[in-house]
Amino acid sequence: MAIRDKTPFKPDEVYFITFTILDWERLFIDDTSCGLVFKWFSYMEKNYGNKIHGYVIMPNHIHILLYISLTSPRLSTLIFNAKRFLAYELKCLFEPRYDSLIIQSRNFFLEKLNYIHDNPCQEHWRLVEKPEDYRYSSASNYILEKGVYPVDLLDFD
Repeated sequence: MAIRDKTPFKPDEVYFITFTILDWERLFIDDTSCGLVFKWFSYMEKNYGNKIHGYVIMPNHIHILLYISLTSPRLSTLIFNAKRFLAYELKCLFEPRYDSLIIQSRNFFLEKLNYIHDNPCQEHWRLVEKPEDYRYSSASNYILEKGVYPVDLLDFD
């Protein structure tokens, strides 16, 4: 599986990850399809101690801020397994590549978190007016202190 960022994998770090459905087909459109992503999140948390710090499930791609524990498989294995599971359940294919960047500062984390949360509000999507109104995002966790899927809120103080 190809990766666009060639940064060597390091566990015990937070990563900004993006992966996309082949040809940008819109399949993440309801509770059932997005629930499969939440199932993958829960599996990683339960089995590896990984933590979701932020996410947005857009109709054709996913952005995640993911802490990868010392006991976790490599990032490439996590993404491969996610794509395999989701592809089987949704009867779809994913782009062979994914993007990942290590979060190295508070400012970079906040930049990516804001990007994730603002994604559904962008002009070309117009899914909602306010980030916290998008159901398949962690924006409501941070803004309203409740969300569809619980995230590990990151506090830099």
